[in-house]
Amino acid sequence: MPTPDEIKLLQLPAGEPVVVLHRKTFTRDGGIVEFARGLHAASRFAWSYAFKIPD
Repeated sequence: MPTPDEIKLLQLPAGEPVVVLHRKTFTRDGGIVEFARGLHAASRFAWSYAFKIPD
C-alpha cells in the first residue's frame, strides 16, 4: 500500500494499491546498462514485453 506522500503524488483514491517495479538490464558480460524503479497505481498501469533473446 502507498505511503501518504505517494498517495498525494499519484493522486490515488482511498484504498488504491501501488506496484513497485525494479528492473535491471545487463550486457552479455554482466555490465549493467539500465536500472529503473517505477512506482505505479495498480489500476492504471500494465506491463507488456515482447523481444527476442539472442543466442
